[in-house]
Parts: sequence; C-alpha cells; structure tokens
Amino acid sequence: MRMKHLILTAVLGLMPFAGMPSWAHEGHMHQHHTQAQDNITVVVNLTRDKAPSAVMAIRFATVSLERGNPTIIWLNSEGVRLADAKAKPSQASKMLQEFISKGGKVYVCPHCANALGVKELVKGAEFGKPDMVFGLLSEERVRIISW
Repeated sequence: MRMKHLILTAVLGLMPFAGMPSWAHEGHMHQHHTQAQDNITVVVNLTRDKAPSAVMAIRFATVSLERGNPTIIWLNSEGVRLADAKAKPSQASKMLQEFISKGGKVYVCPHCANALGVKELVKGAEFGKPDMVFGLLSEERVRIISW
C-alpha cells in the first residue's frame, strides 16, 4: 500500500510539468531562434499591464517570434496601458517596444483603451478592428494563448 502511495504521489507531482513547453522549465528561452518555423500564427491575448503576467506574456510572444512564427499581441482590459504613449515606462512596456522592433505586431482594443483613457499609442502599436480580430479567429493555423 505504501508503494502505491509513493508512485501515485510521484506521478501526480510531475503532472504539472507534462504539458509545459521545454523552455518553461529548462530556462533556455533565447536558444529557440535557431529552431525551424512552427508554421502557425501565435496570438498572445494580454489582459494585464503588471509583472509577472505582462512580462511572461511578452517573453512568450518574443520566443514565438524568434522561432519564425508571425506573432501578435492583443492588448485588452488593463493590458492596453502597456501601449499608452504617455505612460511611465515599465519593464513590460520596454519589452513590448523591443517585441515591436523585432517585427511583432501589437493590436490594442479600442474600447478598453477608451475606457482607460489611453488615447495615443506607442509607435508600432495600432488599434484593432473587428475584421482583423474575427479574421484571425477564423484561421486554421492560429493559436491563441492568454495571460
């Protein structure tokens, strides 16, 4: 009975890591730029403007971009503050600018931005439009992850 308990404990303890991408537990995020393209478009849905959520989401998007995937960050809810041209720079907003400089796309929910008083966006970010958003959702090779 004790042996069954030990085996069950070991298996359940490892389960959270089973579905994680290798970079998440190896700590080698920046080595993926040499891998082949995954042939998908990645959309990172970011609803927060504070670390750790914002930082992890932008890191994930940057890794996807470095792997050769077309990658989009969709900012909504409080996440729109990251693209506010008049906001004080933060670690996450600086990472967002770097993501844009590498060719990443950043779209901002216009309704959320209006509600939070974000009127002017940082260079490279643009307000999303329904046709763009629904177009992405209907594409077969689009993968969406949310923070």
